[in-house]
Amino acid sequence: MNPLTVQRHPSTYRFPLPNGIWQWHLKPAAFAILAYLQYRSCRKIHGVPAIRELAMRTKMSIQMAERQVDVLVDRGLVTCSLLPTWSPPKSGNFFTLPDELFYLNLGHGPITVYAYLLCCEDRRTHQCHPSYNTIADAAGLSVNTVMKYVTTLVDKQLITVEHTSYMDDKGMKWNGNNCYTILPIRTAVEVFHRKQLETLEETVEQEQIAGLLTATSKGPL
Repeated sequence: MNPLTVQRHPSTYRFPLPNGIWQWHLKPAAFAILAYLQYRSCRKIHGVPAIRELAMRTKMSIQMAERQVDVLVDRGLVTCSLLPTWSPPKSGNFFTLPDELFYLNLGHGPITVYAYLLCCEDRRTHQCHPSYNTIADAAGLSVNTVMKYVTTLVDKQLITVEHTSYMDDKGMKWNGNNCYTILPIRTAVEVFHRKQLETLEETVEQEQIAGLLTATSKGPL
Protein backbone atom coordinates (compact mmCIF):
# COMPACT_ATOMS: atom_id res chain seq x y z
CA MET A 1 0.00 0.00 0.00
CA ASN A 2 1.43 3.36 -1.03
CA PRO A 3 -0.23 6.26 0.84
CA LEU A 4 0.78 8.67 -1.93
CA THR A 5 -1.60 6.95 -4.32
CA VAL A 6 -4.59 6.85 -1.95
CA GLN A 7 -7.18 9.59 -2.47
CA ARG A 8 -7.42 10.99 1.04
CA HIS A 9 -6.33 13.91 3.15
CA PRO A 10 -2.69 13.10 4.01
CA SER A 11 -2.75 14.59 7.51
CA THR A 12 -5.42 12.15 8.73
CA TYR A 13 -3.15 9.10 8.64
CA ARG A 14 -0.48 9.07 11.33
CA PHE A 15 0.97 6.42 13.61
CA PRO A 16 2.34 6.76 17.16
CA LEU A 17 5.79 6.24 18.62
CA PRO A 18 6.56 6.47 22.34
CA ASN A 19 8.37 9.60 23.53
CA GLY A 20 10.80 7.31 25.34
CA ILE A 21 12.09 5.85 22.08
CA TRP A 22 15.02 8.29 22.23
CA GLN A 23 16.17 6.67 25.46
CA TRP A 24 16.76 3.43 23.56
CA HIS A 25 19.76 5.03 21.79
CA LEU A 26 19.04 3.51 18.40
CA LYS A 27 21.14 4.44 15.40
CA PRO A 28 19.15 6.12 12.59
CA ALA A 29 19.10 2.96 10.46
CA ALA A 30 17.57 0.89 13.26
CA PHE A 31 15.23 3.72 14.27
CA ALA A 32 13.87 4.12 10.74
CA ILE A 33 13.23 0.40 10.33
CA LEU A 34 11.52 0.22 13.72
CA ALA A 35 9.33 3.20 12.80
CA TYR A 36 8.43 1.56 9.48
CA LEU A 37 7.49 -1.67 11.25
CA GLN A 38 5.30 0.34 13.64
CA TYR A 39 3.60 1.96 10.65
CA ARG A 40 2.89 -1.46 9.13
CA SER A 41 1.58 -2.75 12.46
CA CYS A 42 -0.75 0.23 12.94
CA ARG A 43 -2.11 -0.16 9.42
CA LYS A 44 -2.53 -3.91 9.98
CA ILE A 45 -0.44 -4.81 6.94
CA HIS A 46 -0.24 -8.56 7.27
CA GLY A 47 2.74 -10.76 6.59
CA VAL A 48 6.44 -10.46 7.39
CA PRO A 49 7.95 -7.66 5.29
CA ALA A 50 10.82 -8.60 3.01
CA ILE A 51 14.23 -7.19 3.85
CA ARG A 52 14.25 -5.60 0.39
CA GLU A 53 11.09 -3.66 1.31
CA LEU A 54 12.64 -2.40 4.55
CA ALA A 55 15.78 -1.36 2.70
CA MET A 56 13.85 0.44 -0.03
CA ARG A 57 11.58 2.39 2.33
CA THR A 58 14.50 3.58 4.46
CA LYS A 59 17.11 3.96 1.69
CA MET A 60 19.78 1.57 2.87
CA SER A 61 21.45 -1.53 1.50
CA ILE A 62 19.87 -4.92 2.03
CA GLN A 63 22.90 -5.94 4.07
CA MET A 64 22.47 -2.94 6.39
CA ALA A 65 18.75 -3.62 6.74
CA GLU A 66 19.49 -7.21 7.73
CA ARG A 67 21.93 -6.03 10.41
CA GLN A 68 19.44 -3.53 11.83
CA VAL A 69 16.70 -6.16 12.01
CA ASP A 70 19.09 -8.39 13.96
CA VAL A 71 19.77 -5.49 16.35
CA LEU A 72 16.06 -4.87 16.92
CA VAL A 73 15.31 -8.56 17.48
CA ASP A 74 18.30 -9.02 19.81
CA ARG A 75 17.18 -6.04 21.90
CA GLY A 76 13.65 -7.40 22.10
CA LEU A 77 12.12 -4.40 20.34
CA VAL A 78 10.53 -6.54 17.61
CA THR A 79 9.55 -10.18 17.40
CA CYS A 80 10.99 -12.67 14.95
CA SER A 81 7.92 -11.88 12.82
CA LEU A 82 9.04 -8.22 12.86
CA LEU A 83 6.19 -6.94 15.01
CA PRO A 84 6.95 -4.17 17.54
CA THR A 85 6.83 -5.53 21.08
CA TRP A 86 5.96 -2.44 23.12
CA SER A 87 2.47 -1.63 24.39
CA PRO A 88 0.45 1.15 22.72
CA PRO A 89 1.69 4.54 24.00
CA LYS A 90 -0.49 6.12 26.67
CA SER A 91 -2.10 9.51 26.20
CA GLY A 92 0.49 12.27 26.33
CA ASN A 93 3.43 9.88 26.15
CA PHE A 94 3.73 9.61 22.39
CA PHE A 95 4.22 11.59 19.21
CA THR A 96 2.98 10.73 15.73
CA LEU A 97 4.54 10.41 12.29
CA PRO A 98 2.71 10.64 8.95
CA ASP A 99 2.38 7.46 6.89
CA GLU A 100 3.74 9.30 3.85
CA LEU A 101 7.16 9.64 5.47
CA PHE A 102 8.36 6.34 4.00
CA TYR A 103 7.22 7.15 0.47
CA LEU A 104 9.10 10.44 -0.06
CA ASN A 105 12.54 8.95 -0.82
CA LEU A 106 14.00 10.46 2.37
CA GLY A 107 16.38 7.92 3.85
CA HIS A 108 16.91 6.74 7.41
CA GLY A 109 18.93 9.76 8.55
CA PRO A 110 16.46 12.49 7.57
CA ILE A 111 13.58 10.30 8.81
CA THR A 112 15.18 10.14 12.27
CA VAL A 113 15.90 13.89 12.46
CA TYR A 114 12.35 14.67 11.29
CA ALA A 115 10.93 12.30 13.89
CA TYR A 116 12.85 14.03 16.66
CA LEU A 117 11.57 17.43 15.56
CA LEU A 118 8.02 16.08 15.64
CA CYS A 119 8.63 14.70 19.12
CA CYS A 120 9.71 18.19 20.26
CA GLU A 121 6.95 19.99 18.34
CA ASP A 122 4.50 22.28 20.11
CA ARG A 123 1.20 20.88 18.81
CA ARG A 124 -0.40 24.34 18.82
CA THR A 125 2.28 26.27 16.92
CA HIS A 126 3.90 23.33 15.09
CA GLN A 127 7.28 24.75 16.11
CA CYS A 128 10.25 23.59 18.17
CA HIS A 129 13.70 24.91 19.07
CA PRO A 130 16.16 22.08 19.80
CA SER A 131 19.83 22.83 19.26
CA TYR A 132 21.93 20.94 16.73
CA ASN A 133 23.75 19.30 19.64
CA THR A 134 20.49 18.15 21.22
CA ILE A 135 19.27 16.64 17.93
CA ALA A 136 22.65 15.00 17.33
CA ASP A 137 22.68 13.40 20.78
CA ALA A 138 19.13 12.06 20.41
CA ALA A 139 19.58 10.75 16.86
CA GLY A 140 23.09 9.34 17.28
CA LEU A 141 24.56 11.61 14.60
CA SER A 142 27.29 14.21 14.31
CA VAL A 143 26.29 17.88 14.33
CA ASN A 144 27.47 18.32 10.73
CA THR A 145 25.34 15.38 9.62
CA VAL A 146 22.31 16.80 11.44
CA MET A 147 22.82 20.10 9.63
CA LYS A 148 22.93 18.26 6.30
CA TYR A 149 19.73 16.37 7.05
CA VAL A 150 17.96 19.54 8.18
CA THR A 151 18.78 20.98 4.74
CA THR A 152 17.28 17.84 3.17
CA LEU A 153 14.06 18.29 5.15
CA VAL A 154 13.86 21.94 4.07
CA ASP A 155 14.42 20.97 0.42
CA LYS A 156 11.65 18.38 0.70
CA GLN A 157 9.45 21.11 2.23
CA LEU A 158 8.77 19.11 5.36
CA ILE A 159 10.00 21.96 7.56
CA THR A 160 11.11 25.57 7.50
CA VAL A 161 14.03 26.92 9.52
CA GLU A 162 14.32 30.37 11.03
CA HIS A 163 17.64 31.45 12.51
CA THR A 164 17.27 33.25 15.83
CA SER A 165 19.51 35.45 17.98
CA TYR A 166 19.47 36.91 21.48
CA MET A 167 21.19 39.62 23.51
CA ASP A 168 23.07 38.71 26.69
CA ASP A 169 23.14 40.84 29.82
CA LYS A 170 26.19 42.70 28.46
CA GLY A 171 24.41 43.70 25.28
CA MET A 172 26.27 41.16 23.12
CA LYS A 173 24.32 39.52 20.29
CA TRP A 174 24.55 35.73 19.98
CA ASN A 175 23.09 33.17 17.63
CA GLY A 176 20.22 31.23 19.20
CA ASN A 177 18.77 27.82 18.41
CA ASN A 178 16.95 27.47 15.12
CA CYS A 179 13.17 27.74 15.13
CA TYR A 180 11.79 24.78 13.19
CA THR A 181 8.26 24.88 11.81
CA ILE A 182 6.69 21.57 10.78
CA LEU A 183 4.84 22.02 7.49
CA PRO A 184 1.68 20.10 6.53
CA ILE A 185 2.73 16.74 5.09
CA ARG A 186 0.57 17.39 2.00
CA THR A 187 3.08 20.10 1.02
CA ALA A 188 5.91 17.57 0.86
CA VAL A 189 3.68 15.09 -1.00
CA GLU A 190 2.84 17.69 -3.66
CA VAL A 191 6.50 18.65 -4.06
CA PHE A 192 7.48 14.99 -4.37
CA HIS A 193 4.85 14.34 -7.05
CA ARG A 194 5.89 17.45 -8.97
CA LYS A 195 9.56 16.47 -8.98
CA GLN A 196 8.69 12.93 -10.01
CA LEU A 197 6.67 14.28 -12.94
CA GLU A 198 9.48 16.64 -13.95
CA THR A 199 11.96 13.75 -13.87
CA LEU A 200 9.65 11.63 -16.01
CA GLU A 201 9.21 14.44 -18.54
CA GLU A 202 12.98 14.95 -18.73
CA THR A 203 13.52 11.23 -19.28
CA VAL A 204 10.94 11.13 -22.09
CA GLU A 205 12.49 14.20 -23.70
CA GLN A 206 15.99 12.69 -23.53
CA GLU A 207 14.73 9.46 -25.08
CA GLN A 208 13.06 11.40 -27.88
CA ILE A 209 16.26 13.34 -28.58
CA ALA A 210 18.31 10.15 -28.53
CA GLY A 211 15.87 8.59 -30.99
CA LEU A 212 16.16 11.55 -33.35
CA LEU A 213 19.94 11.48 -33.18
CA THR A 214 19.96 7.76 -33.92
CA ALA A 215 17.62 8.23 -36.88
CA THR A 216 19.80 11.08 -38.21
CA SER A 217 22.98 9.02 -37.94
CA LYS A 218 21.26 6.30 -40.01
CA GLY A 219 20.29 8.72 -42.75
CA PRO A 220 20.44 7.88 -46.46
CA LEU A 221 23.83 6.66 -47.70
